[in-house]
Amino acid sequence: MTRGRVVRVVCHYRDASILENLVSTFRKLLVDIEWFYGRMVDENGLYEVYLGVRESRNFLTAVLDLSTTINVQSVEVFDKADFSSHPSVDGGGTAEVVKIYIPRGSKSECYSWGEKCG
Repeated sequence: MTRGRVVRVVCHYRDASILENLVSTFRKLLVDIEWFYGRMVDENGLYEVYLGVRESRNFLTAVLDLSTTINVQSVEVFDKADFSSHPSVDGGGTAEVVKIYIPRGSKSECYSWGEKCG
């Protein structure tokens, strides 16, 4: 992977446009996204989305803009993220194994509503 940062976004899922809002916040400032992965955290519609974002001079501005987006609870930026593999087997009778990679690392910054937290 090229030089970049891992961003964790905790957000509430209201409609399908939440992913479009997350991605467009970076793209409107010309910040490239390498990959993203999302998963449901609880039954109340709380999701966490991980994004692999290329380092750019507009990176901090995009993160601050993202933290003020409606339905976004917090945005965390990780330093030196490592990926742990969590294999899961499909219950449909096939022996196909799907590997899910969840980034783990030291949290360097956390933003909520444009202000630094934690």
